[in-house]
Amino acid sequence: WRMLRGNLQYNNRFSDSQSIELKAGIQDARGTFNNLNLRSGLPRVHSVGDNQDRSLTQAGKYSQLLGEDHSLAVGWDLEWRKRDETRTTTLANGQNQLPDFDGEPFGARIERQAFFVQDEWEVSPQWSTYLGLRYERIATNSRGGSESVRNASSVLTPLWHINYKLDPKGRDMIRASLTRSYKAPDLGALLSRYALNGKYPDSSVTNEELSPDRVGNPLLKPELATGLDIAYEKYMNGGGMFSVGLFHRRITNLIRNAVTLETPSFASAPRWVSRPVNFSRAQTSGLELELKGRANELMPALFDPKTALNLRGSVSFYHSRVDALE
Repeated sequence: WRMLRGNLQYNNRFSDSQSIELKAGIQDARGTFNNLNLRSGLPRVHSVGDNQDRSLTQAGKYSQLLGEDHSLAVGWDLEWRKRDETRTTTLANGQNQLPDFDGEPFGARIERQAFFVQDEWEVSPQWSTYLGLRYERIATNSRGGSESVRNASSVLTPLWHINYKLDPKGRDMIRASLTRSYKAPDLGALLSRYALNGKYPDSSVTNEELSPDRVGNPLLKPELATGLDIAYEKYMNGGGMFSVGLFHRRITNLIRNAVTLETPSFASAPRWVSRPVNFSRAQTSGLELELKGRANELMPALFDPKTALNLRGSVSFYHSRVDALE
């Protein structure tokens, strides 16, 4: 396995009122595998193959001051990811385990485009906010054998962030934001290649529900999350910081693996198969606490002021609920 990765960033301030930021990234990862599965009482299973993952990203943001209190920002975020893989699995007699899939190239591609515009407004020395609009589109394409499946979806959503400084001359603040975001499925989850469970390599035999075969799902849709975040940040004189944050997310098209009994085209008996699906709606909430700073500032009774030691601690509480499991 090997990976090559490169990133480039460009910043330019044309004037006191104009600036631009550009980012780009490229990644290429390749791997090969050679697995021999030996189980007592079962035929030998030999799998060989290779895979390649490539990605390109490009993002930018242009800012323009509008008067003394407003700043207009326009930006974009582009991403392209692709995966190609081949796999051949043979049994002890040299025959292919799944003739319809062994040696066949499978691939998946994800294209994401996001564009936003926002007004950053300094309401007063204590209050600041920005309102914006974001458009995001995700298209997926999965191919394997003679099958090719393409899906596309998009969302247009308002964004709102607000900051309040407890002291206009200090750094302590309360932050809140309301956002919506997309999460694309993993590339491997889109591939419709079957992999038989190692305990049941014979497709003419029904496997157990707790030992399912695996296959991807080209019809997966992105997860969409609507979130509310509230945080308080307290800064100390010596550079330390304490923060407490609350968040709540409502998720639609939640992706989870589901196990079903079916008879695939290659099998002469029903098989239990695990595949990722857009399972349900879900909710998740959390509380996050963080404390960091110099040891003598946080615990002056225990540490000398000259002690060169930094401390950091965090505690998090999370709760989630899936509608379909209630």
